[in-house]
Amino acid sequence: MRVMHLVQCGPTTGGTVSHVATQVTHQIARGLKVGVVAGSDGVLTGHCREAGADVFVDPTLLPVPAAGEPGDPAALLAVGSAWRPDLVHAHLMHAGFRGAELSRAIGAPLLYTQHMYNPVDPFLQAALAMDMDFPVIAVAEFAQRVIGKFLGDAGRVHYVPNGVDVPAPAGFRLEPGAGPRVLYCGRLSPEKGADVAVLAFELMLGQVPGAELHLVGTGPDETLLRRLVSALGIAEHVRFHGSVSGALTADIGADVLLASSRGDAASLVVLEAMASGIPIVSTTVGGIPELVRHEVDGLLVAPDNPHALARAALNVLAREDRGAAMADRARDRHRELFMAGRMVERTCAVYETVTR
Repeated sequence: MRVMHLVQCGPTTGGTVSHVATQVTHQIARGLKVGVVAGSDGVLTGHCREAGADVFVDPTLLPVPAAGEPGDPAALLAVGSAWRPDLVHAHLMHAGFRGAELSRAIGAPLLYTQHMYNPVDPFLQAALAMDMDFPVIAVAEFAQRVIGKFLGDAGRVHYVPNGVDVPAPAGFRLEPGAGPRVLYCGRLSPEKGADVAVLAFELMLGQVPGAELHLVGTGPDETLLRRLVSALGIAEHVRFHGSVSGALTADIGADVLLASSRGDAASLVVLEAMASGIPIVSTTVGGIPELVRHEVDGLLVAPDNPHALARAALNVLAREDRGAAMADRARDRHRELFMAGRMVERTCAVYETVTR
């Protein structure tokens, strides 16, 4: 089978980038011929070339193409016509719109994966309005329910939970300090709630004065977060590490992860922390409660509540045995339900139904 992934992505890493990179690696290992069209050159294209995929770059898959690189809308149709996929698999809504065009032009079926925390996006709204009939993959059960109800056809929506491999040891490790190492890993953008993690950490310092907060990621809120850190007077306790591919491993040396998101479908950061045995404090948004069971695999709090986040993190740090026990159960849960191979197997089963 020849599968062409269309991916709305920038040059850095992120949830969708990690998801597609994992799918591509495993699909090639299973004998599929894989092509990848990415919105920009960067982490995803490098990984996919190394894995043996045919890789193309098309800026028209981006919400806002880079300055001077608007792209040619006809180029994707030419690439698709020449590559001749059996299936077009689009990821995120801008890729969905372009994937629908390509699907019509070359007569290959379209499959759409909805990765976002708001399951009904403009592409799905347009699909309903224009009576476009294609299957959808939802990465969380709540998203499967919402999309199925919106489309009026639950049978079109396949639940394929996100999965990750056990992260391999990497060179990135947090430097030991005088106190616990608190980790935030993810995009620095409003929906990910890094500001909530900073505010919670400032509250924590009263009880763990030697603690350090490590922010791993980049995004539009970085300047805002630096100003927030400075205004709170905690700059000496906070480290900005930028984008680090493969940062979340068992060797990173974090004492607790703050997953302070305001919206997530099925967080790959949380899954990687589960796989790596890092104690997790997360918000109860989207599909995260489907991954982490409160007081079993980690602690869950309401979103946008720095005080609750701080209390939960302090609870984990004060009772290391409890944090370790929850982390061990989370690791077991990952192995049972959320391994990458399981995700790819279920995705390929959907491929078979779509191309049959």
